[in-house]
Order: sequence, then C-alpha cells, then structure tokens
Amino acid sequence: MKNIFVVIGTLISVQLMGQVESNFSHFMLKPVSFNSAYAGSLEPIEVGVTYRNQWTGLSGSTISTGSLYTTLPIPKISSGVSLNMMYDVLGVQKNLYLSLGYAYQLKIRKAKIGFGFSGGFIQSTLFGNLLRAPEGDYESNFDHRDPIIPLNRASGISPYLSLGIMFTYRTLQIGYSLSNVIEGSTTITNPSNAKNLIFQRNHFANVSSKFKISKSLSFSPNLLFKTDFKENQLDINFLLNYKSKFDVGIGYRGYSKKSNESVIILLGVNIWKGLQLMYSYDVATSRFFAYQSGSHEVSLTYKLNYKPRVFNSKIIYNPRFL
Repeated sequence: MKNIFVVIGTLISVQLMGQVESNFSHFMLKPVSFNSAYAGSLEPIEVGVTYRNQWTGLSGSTISTGSLYTTLPIPKISSGVSLNMMYDVLGVQKNLYLSLGYAYQLKIRKAKIGFGFSGGFIQSTLFGNLLRAPEGDYESNFDHRDPIIPLNRASGISPYLSLGIMFTYRTLQIGYSLSNVIEGSTTITNPSNAKNLIFQRNHFANVSSKFKISKSLSFSPNLLFKTDFKENQLDINFLLNYKSKFDVGIGYRGYSKKSNESVIILLGVNIWKGLQLMYSYDVATSRFFAYQSGSHEVSLTYKLNYKPRVFNSKIIYNPRFL
C-alpha cells in the first residue's frame, strides 16, 4: 500500500510538471544523448545501447530505462547527425522519446566547437487503472473519485527540442545543452477526462577528459551537472583504463543532502576492436537505502573508424579518337 501512495504522489507532481531527465551512470559513453553538439566532433561512427534497472527490489514498482543512440560524422561539410531513442518506465507512467539531431563543427586549429540541435517527440502513457486512490470506490464501481487520476490507460504526444554547444580538443570535452526548450505539453486523454503533462526545461553541463599515466594506464574524470534551477544533480566518476582493454572506476550521484543518491561502481572491457561493454552498480546512500537493492546498468557501445574511400579514376583511351 505504501508504494501505491508513492506512485500516486509522483503522478500528482507530474500532473503539473514533467520529471527531470533520466539518470544514467554511463553518461560519458554517450554524450550525444544529452548534447546534440557532440555529433561529428570525433571521427568514428558510434552506436550504443543502454539498459538501466533503477532501485531493484522495490516492491510494487518498476523503474527502468532503455536507450539507443547513433552518431554519423559527415567530414566533408564539417558536420554530424545523430539519432536518439529512449523508453522510460516510471511505475504507471511510460515515456517514449525519439529525436533526430544535427551538429556543425567549427574547426579552430586542432580544436572544434560544435553547435547542435535535435527535434522529435515524447509519447507519454499513464495507466490509471493500476492506481488506487484513498477515497476511491473499487467494489461496486471503479471510480478513483479524484479528477487528477485517469480511470483507464491514457496517452498523448508532445514535441521535443534541444540545443547544445560543445568544445572538443583532443581528449577534452566541455559542453552545455538545453533540453525541452519549448517545454512541450502533452494532453493525456481518455473517455472520462484529460490531463496535461508539461515536460520541464533542463540544463546540462559536462566536462570529460583523459590523461595518460603510463604506457599501460590512463585516467578519465567525467562530470555531468543537471539543473532546472529548482533542483540540482551532479554525476561524477573516475575511470582507470589498463592497456586500452579494461576499465574500473567509482562515481557519485548527488549534490546536497536532499539530492544525495548513490555511490557507483563501474567495470568495463573492450571485447573487440571498438566494441566496449560496461556494467555499473549503484549503491544507494539516501534514506531510500532500506527499501531497495541498488540499481544496475549495462551499456554496449561500438565505434567504427570510417574513412571514405577515394577512387582514382582510370584513363581509358578510345581508339576512335587517338
């Protein structure tokens, strides 16, 4: 019963303003998912999938996220394109994100400044029939007796737009981006009522780099700061790479006592040329620790170094015009 009231509380808050963007412990593997200006900043074609199971063991609730992204550089026009898909399950609410992005890379000597945007839609679904309100009637007649909660499954679509800028110099990346620029709203309708979801504008700032320690070891610090100027969240991790093959690291998610969330353990391995597998386990550090068993995240990314083949045309002599 406690979890039902938690979900209802979440639903009521979402009625006014959409939740903050999903958390990913592997944000450094896929910067294009939060900053479209990343596309084309590096040479390889990139494809990645991520699955995150949040707060496992939480009775009566399912919180999980799956994402797919790809980036394709277009060197001839100093640009890049990207595709992002994400399916987010938050108890009785499910969101599907789909967006296409473009970025122009301005070259300044050995550095690049990318300017990008992405656009698409968010489809949201609420399963009101899975909720139970304290004053509801569920014996003689299924009625929440609450105008906020839909009686049945209800869904709607909202436009999505994001903007970003990113500075890239060798292994250093510094970026800023803005999601849900237009704060699109979704009218979730069903035969009985209609509700509005507003997806709130969020700001992202990221810094990533890589330092060579020795021939075998390298060190990578990564930081991502998220805010809507009401709530703040910081993700930071440190990775140690051995012979470009194995990764081990530790991270933290939190900003203040209110947003203190977890300590993160990261393990990665390069399975094959350009193919990397990473796993992380989030150990909760908040008061929520006693009600769940941590969070799991798995990512598989592939980077293909592609350079267009240049064909030298052959001269074929025509005997008729010798």
